[in-house]
Amino acid sequence: MINLELRQGLIANLADLEAGDLIFVGCSGGADSLALVKCAVHVGKEKTISVGAIVIDHQIQADSAKTAQAAADAARELGADPVLIVNVVVATGAGSGGMEAAARNARRTAFGNVLKEQGAKAVLLGHTLEDQAETVLLGLARGSGARSLSGMRAIEGIYRRPFLGIDRAIVRAEVGDLKVFEDPHNSDSKFSRVRVRNTILPMLETELGPGVTQALVRSADLLRDDADALDALARFEITRVGDDVNLIGALPRAIRSRVIRQLAISNGCPINDLTRDHVLAIDALITNWHGQGALNLPGGVNVERRHERLTFYQP
Repeated sequence: MINLELRQGLIANLADLEAGDLIFVGCSGGADSLALVKCAVHVGKEKTISVGAIVIDHQIQADSAKTAQAAADAARELGADPVLIVNVVVATGAGSGGMEAAARNARRTAFGNVLKEQGAKAVLLGHTLEDQAETVLLGLARGSGARSLSGMRAIEGIYRRPFLGIDRAIVRAEVGDLKVFEDPHNSDSKFSRVRVRNTILPMLETELGPGVTQALVRSADLLRDDADALDALARFEITRVGDDVNLIGALPRAIRSRVIRQLAISNGCPINDLTRDHVLAIDALITNWHGQGALNLPGGVNVERRHERLTFYQP
């Protein structure tokens, strides 16, 4: 048997899947992911869904291949089938966000490739309530907008997070005596998320009283609703205003910035590389026009104000 709260979280998260579907668990060999493998296999048998595991070897640490093999063996012992080890190359010199972001991008590419090759429906990730709170705090520290502060979704494209609303302690209790691998990066204070997890969030709980973690998660839920509504309004307004700078300029700022962002993305700017500074610079072409030239945007895209229109093009 498995914990009732974990079982209910999985059943709700997988409710739209059908008998015979294949899903994978992203398994690092850590306590959270092994608990997820164990519970997913249990619920998979109930729903006649096949549950496999994907172990990503980032090839960064010494003995990473040995660690990946141990995680794969543990997943097989828990009943996952198939279990795949995928080696990735982490391009630490590319893009922003450092090694954490580069590793995440490499994982996501690998997960997407495996799902296509295997005909699978989803990848399950072992994020917990505390992971959500940490994400919100990091967003606050970076001065992010409502979308970033809304945290992670329980279902987001191919990714599913069945334990996102459940305390980490409850998840890890499910592991019992299983041998787990603790990633050294999870205790390395040079990473901002580690400092939030081990120092800042516990300090807030001590100084402000218990419940800070849950309050951060509630704030994320509320902001997600707001961000979804504003994004929907922006999508509607694009159909009305098009690229007309006068019509765009008349929109409230919260809607206008989203319209600008969506226009840039639809014209070829990579979503992960388009920053607030880019959006503000495009906004200045609309609201603070004094003859500026073309702007260079990510993805080799240029934009300029031409005949009262926002014109995006490849130079």
